[in-house]
Amino acid sequence: MGSIALVQLIGSAFRSIRNRVNAAGSGGWPKVEAVVTADPERQIGLTGSVVEIVYSYRFEGELYTGLHEEPVFFQDREYQERFIKGTRFIVRVKPEQPELSLLLDEDQADGMHQRFERIYDLHKRKNARDGTGV
Repeated sequence: MGSIALVQLIGSAFRSIRNRVNAAGSGGWPKVEAVVTADPERQIGLTGSVVEIVYSYRFEGELYTGLHEEPVFFQDREYQERFIKGTRFIVRVKPEQPELSLLLDEDQADGMHQRFERIYDLHKRKNARDGTGV
């Protein structure tokens, strides 16, 4: 492994740990629905790659925006496809600082069935247009 790849791997590991530390104590924060407002972008730096997810959410009637930086090493395309513009997902909001929100992977399982339903509905509509049935 080259020295640049090693530095990138260490940088990705550090970002993952930082995301976990930031999430500590957020278990009691309210969950709200957020929506991706722009297609994710991969940012490549000396210390590794991140996929940036820009989103908006409402908390107690107010609109907020957030940015999630997911460290990636090999699975960047998969992560980008998972959060395309318009995708809805769950974030946790710090009640006393509602401008602070977190995207946690474990919260996304709650919305997985909704994604599958959306894919199924799209498939059903396409087949109805094509006349092929479900």
